[in-house]
Amino acid sequence: MKSDKRTLYLVRHAKAARMSNQIQDIDRPLHEAGIVEAYEMAELLFQSKDIPQLIISSPAARAMSTALIFQRVLNVPDDKLKVTDKLYEVTLNDLYEVVAELDDKYHSIMLFGHNPSFTQLASKMEPAIIHMSTGSVVRFDFEVEKWRHSSYINAEKKFFVFPK
Repeated sequence: MKSDKRTLYLVRHAKAARMSNQIQDIDRPLHEAGIVEAYEMAELLFQSKDIPQLIISSPAARAMSTALIFQRVLNVPDDKLKVTDKLYEVTLNDLYEVVAELDDKYHSIMLFGHNPSFTQLASKMEPAIIHMSTGSVVRFDFEVEKWRHSSYINAEKKFFVFPK
């Protein structure tokens, strides 16, 4: 059986504006500091040539804004940016399912979403990760032919970076 490499990036949205009674959670925008965080982290990935083939974001404004900043900095084409409800208010099991259902034609995919599920998944694959702060990025590589074969058992953490 031929093994193939898959690269999964988990990106927690950058710092968001505080909750308000006037704005629903899904519409909460990035804080000004979050915009700066997103650009810094995206530039760090660009410098290390960590550029995904596909970006998939939660529909929440703060996640989409973070994803759009990464898309611009990493020069990912517009048609390689997708949005799915499956990354908003999800459980760890839901997130496992999202990864298992990723399109096998893409070997490198960056997901933008939220805690607690992003930290839970990262921690399951690398127990040393106990918290993904806003704007943090973790990369896992898998030597598998299909995304559905990826799991915490065969995950290899390549890096975990976060804003200063």
